[in-house]
Amino acid sequence: MKKELIQINGLSFKYDEDGDEVLSNVDLTIHEGEWVSIVGHNGSGKSTLAKFLNALLIPNESNVVLVEGLDTVNEENIWEVRKRVGMVFQNPDNQMVATTVRDDVAFGLENIGIPPKEMVARIEWALKRVNMERYTEYEPHRLSGGQKQRIAIAGILAMRPSIIILDEATSMLDPIGRQEVLETVRMLKKEDGITVINITHDLEEAVNSDIVFVMNRGNIKIHGTPRYIFQQTEEIIGAGLELPFSLEVQKQLKSKGYQLSNACLTKEDLVNELWKLRLKT
Repeated sequence: MKKELIQINGLSFKYDEDGDEVLSNVDLTIHEGEWVSIVGHNGSGKSTLAKFLNALLIPNESNVVLVEGLDTVNEENIWEVRKRVGMVFQNPDNQMVATTVRDDVAFGLENIGIPPKEMVARIEWALKRVNMERYTEYEPHRLSGGQKQRIAIAGILAMRPSIIILDEATSMLDPIGRQEVLETVRMLKKEDGITVINITHDLEEAVNSDIVFVMNRGNIKIHGTPRYIFQQTEEIIGAGLELPFSLEVQKQLKSKGYQLSNACLTKEDLVNELWKLRLKT
């Protein structure tokens, strides 16, 4: 049985004491080596939830947020949690803090006191893992958006986390940059066993997940495999999300009286099902 890396029980949260709940009685378990997508429209609470996962927000004592068994309520655990959970944010420009790629990756290592010799080795290793070793002396602002996000991922990898959170990390990128980042993280999951939590409003990104959690108004409405989730079209639409292209086509075909035999998660699935339908007619 896979090890539980993150466990959340009964998490509720308000930014203002007199305001509405942003999170309401959230329960969540994430296991080692999984690719988890947490999806929801703007204001659904998904990014707030992400901040609890690496102790940027701290629960009250009546809630439980455990990261590899470490209770984030305990102040002594906060820095250890943040070393184990790395976060890539939405805007790559806001993550660049140095004048060269090398110094940018070194920034986090300097903050936790890694010795210089080990720091050099970690920087070289991390940049190689994201295929950016040729850009060591480049100025970050001269890189593309996708390259900047890969540098941000390298800075996290150098810290040797067990979990990476992508908080809308591809939403400001063009299609090529988006593909670069997602392929890089998929490779890290496959080869290094890193657990990935992708916070997104784009269901296309959730197709290859192990588990998908759908959030709306601070609650997790449904969760399960992508194949199960994408069959719950009413729940998806009710959560303010757009169906992936393949499912939208399938829905439109059904309204015209054409029923495909299987739910199509990808465009390739859709093409195959359309061929089967064509052969029957």
